[in-house]
This record gives sequence, structure tokens and C-alpha cells, in this order.
Amino acid sequence: MRNSDGFSWPETILALSITFIIATTLLPLLNNMQVQLEEKKRKYHASIVMLEAAKKYVTETSQDGSMDIEKVTYTYEIHEHQICVYYKGMREEKSNCVTFSD
Repeated sequence: MRNSDGFSWPETILALSITFIIATTLLPLLNNMQVQLEEKKRKYHASIVMLEAAKKYVTETSQDGSMDIEKVTYTYEIHEHQICVYYKGMREEKSNCVTFSD
């Protein structure tokens, strides 16, 4: 179907249509994967804050505080053998709590 001037009009439209369909199905998938990756990274940072909070609790008996990691504020509270870290997720506020024993 190739002539001396290049590809024909229907071939060009078909190729562009296929490219557009592939792009419109992959972009939302990639965006969702990026959001999931960011959520996991923030949960990991929350566990780091939890570890630091436990260290402060043992050394200084500090019951609450906050840390900033990559422009996200993680606040923690320790009461009744439980450490809770609160932070802003990609879509809503999140919390991560762990119980401990003395």
C-alpha cells in the first residue's frame, strides 16, 4: 500500500488510531502505579518515624512529636503501649499503629 508519496491516508489514520488507543490505556495504568509507589514510600517513611519515636521514648520518654521527610509531615503519639504515626497519603490521611510491650 505504499506509493511514491509515502503511506496512504487510511494507513496513516489506522496507525494513529492504534497509537492513541495504546496511549490512552497505558497512561492511567502508569499513573496508578506511580500513586501506589508513592503510598508505599510514605508508609516506609512512617515506619522510620516510628523507629525514631521508639528510640526517643526509651531515651527521653518523649510521648509525641513530628518529623518531616521529603516535604511530608509525620506526627507520632505514644500512649498505652502503642505507637501511632499519622501522615498525609496521596488521597487521604493515613495512620500506622503498632503495639509494644515494656
